[in-house]
Amino acid sequence: MSVFKSYLRQLIRQLKALKAANDAGNEEEVKKIIDELLKDAQDGLEDD
Repeated sequence: MSVFKSYLRQLIRQLKALKAANDAGNEEEVKKIIDELLKDAQDGLEDD
């Protein structure tokens, strides 16, 4: 359960950063964060 909570905390940090980058109109940062989210999700699936 603690691993899942850790993942959620990291996800929330990334989503907040994504929102801030989007609000600032920083398209490159938005793309970078989305790529990181996709990689983290894929890596998490492959760990199982």
